[in-house]
Amino acid sequence: MEFRMSTNPNRRKTIKSQFSRVIASNSHLLAKAELYFTAFLSMSDMVSDIVMVARYYRNNEMSFASASVICLRLNLILQSLAVYNTKPLDKQLKEQAIVWTLIKPGVDAYRVATKAQTQEGDAVDTRSEMTGMRVIEMVTESLPGTIIQAMAIFST
Repeated sequence: MEFRMSTNPNRRKTIKSQFSRVIASNSHLLAKAELYFTAFLSMSDMVSDIVMVARYYRNNEMSFASASVICLRLNLILQSLAVYNTKPLDKQLKEQAIVWTLIKPGVDAYRVATKAQTQEGDAVDTRSEMTGMRVIEMVTESLPGTIIQAMAIFST
């Protein structure tokens, strides 16, 4: 069986318009999938950093282990302070537990994907909160962690 591309320009336009409609009708699903996937990557990154710290300790590479632990702690402390400054006091225990159990990226992605309304007393909307937490994570944990791992690889 031979496949031939239609030479009829109207047929091609029809196919393009149908494809565009399918993509447009499912764009909200794609956006949700992207949010959940990036949250999964963020939490996986944190878990992999913890695994690397254990490996550094096991291999007696204390400087790399200490640097990684400092980055992880700094990330959690800054996220905790951000939550403290943006959430009302009656929500602090729950929100701090979310930060310290390392599930904050997933919870933020869920809140944005479900279009959760900003609660009374919150200082910022859910999308801004998620963006702020991602910036904190990138600056204090992801980028330094990458540099530390690269240095560990090149030093062996």
